[in-house]
Amino acid sequence: MLSRDDNQLLTRVGPGTPMGDLLRRFWFPILLADELPEPDCDPRRVRVLGEYFVAWRNTSGVLGLLDARCPHRGTDLSMGMSQENGIYCPRCLWKFDVDGNILELPMEPEDSPLWKVKAPAFKITEYGGMIWAYLGPQDDMPDLPEFEHTRVEPDQRHVSRFLVECNYMQGVEGGLDASRVAALERAGSMDKAEILDNEPSHTVEAKSTDYGLLIGTVLDADGNINPELQVTHWLMPFYTTAPADADGILEGVAWVPIDDESTMAFAVTYNPKRKLSKKVLNDIRLGKRAHPQLDEGTLRRARNRENGFQERKRTDGKFVGFADRFKTSFEMAIACQESMGTIVDRSQETLGPNDGAVEGARKILMTAAVDLMEGTIPVIIHKGEAYRVRSYTGEAQRSVAFDEDDDVRDGVSAKV
Repeated sequence: MLSRDDNQLLTRVGPGTPMGDLLRRFWFPILLADELPEPDCDPRRVRVLGEYFVAWRNTSGVLGLLDARCPHRGTDLSMGMSQENGIYCPRCLWKFDVDGNILELPMEPEDSPLWKVKAPAFKITEYGGMIWAYLGPQDDMPDLPEFEHTRVEPDQRHVSRFLVECNYMQGVEGGLDASRVAALERAGSMDKAEILDNEPSHTVEAKSTDYGLLIGTVLDADGNINPELQVTHWLMPFYTTAPADADGILEGVAWVPIDDESTMAFAVTYNPKRKLSKKVLNDIRLGKRAHPQLDEGTLRRARNRENGFQERKRTDGKFVGFADRFKTSFEMAIACQESMGTIVDRSQETLGPNDGAVEGARKILMTAAVDLMEGTIPVIIHKGEAYRVRSYTGEAQRSVAFDEDDDVRDGVSAKV
């Protein structure tokens, strides 16, 4: 468990907070690429880390990211218009370029001191089917994380985003729990009720790496000659991966904080060798993978806290078990995290031996946040190549530590 003060350190991400300052040192996704599809399309309002921004694509196709507040009177720039390589404030018609410089200043003389005013501007780029932002010190640029899915062809991946109604760290922990439950499902029956009654013996071990944690789940199910090993990852600061499936399809999620109490999850499914099959794409459409079905026209999951995590209400009076309401263990894990409240009180929890990945991720993040307060910048922000890893599934070698197994080392190394 954590003390209340440590829980505050871990979960508060607004401007000027230790964790907020740490997260701002990384690139992370804020939109899908097709949400800013063409030059001079409608700007998009983005809330991330407790602040509002406007993302837009100018006439030349260059992306821009500004503080959403017009520096004149604070009007939301996302309500303005992109035109002739600038964005206009809808109220005062001041016009800004992608660097925040004023291009037009209606009703002001040429020698007005207002020409020196700038809108705060931030780095933004399109990468791997998503639009990424960097909100930290603009004179110390981190590397983009070289995830394998960002470097495959567009038809080899599918990306989506959806709302998670709790703090980002609960999302991360849900991603770690989903990997564990999915591994248990592979080892035994796909019937969740049977898993609860006949859970295979399992051990979860987390090893520190330069990017975060390498997590091994070993399962001994009745009738299996050799135990199964599932290897997943937690990658700084808020990325998780899911166990590899039998067809070589891989998945991961970025748990990007909207504010202290809500999260935008960016999910990706990809095949490192070939384009996604029609079956995989159909499973995605049906919500059977890491892409939950959404309420039409929104980013909210169809099964959410408001409707008791049921897509539709039962009318026959029969009880529907919690696990049976979901199509995937991934979505069930998210619902469990949301059920704790928007910020769970971790001083009241009781962790067990198989919660090492959760404890490890918390410790690494809090240590990095405190170190940054003392002037030490995380080394990982300048090691984008460290993110070139993938999940692994295979047989566990009883006499060898999972992270020292040659098959594991080869299996988690991304070759693309």
